[in-house]
Amino acid sequence: MEDSTILNITTYLEALAQGNGLSEIEVFILQGLELIHVGKGIIRCKLIVTDRVAGDDGTWHAGVIAAVMDAIGAASVYSTGDGFHSSVDLNSSFYSTAKIHEKVEVEARVKGTNGRLKSSVIEIRRERDGELIATGRLWMAPLVLKVKHTASSNLSKL
Repeated sequence: MEDSTILNITTYLEALAQGNGLSEIEVFILQGLELIHVGKGIIRCKLIVTDRVAGDDGTWHAGVIAAVMDAIGAASVYSTGDGFHSSVDLNSSFYSTAKIHEKVEVEARVKGTNGRLKSSVIEIRRERDGELIATGRLWMAPLVLKVKHTASSNLSKL
């Protein structure tokens, strides 16, 4: 039987690929996503660069590339089955770019832990020739929300 976490993340990514989802930014950057493999700690997929995510020069915008690394890296961390995590650090390096209508391959793998932190390494390559476009290392911490009810609010007034 397939792990429910894998099924959940697959369903979530497929919804984003169809233009549905709770996060407008993820829908915007991942619409048209083609899943190749979803496993425990690994996500492989393809994307076609569209004019929606390109800069004025007709190439894939670096900010969108970073957002894709964050989203797919986070999906790989979630797929490990340890619940929700929040990004605390994303280091990215850019080596090339892709033009509108080019297809890219994205792979994110959970590579390590440091205490409760988890790390995912993301590679983005041009499908046509395998050229490395960008790499990233994403560190994520467990997302633990505690609601504290008090008579007076401690929220900032700023």
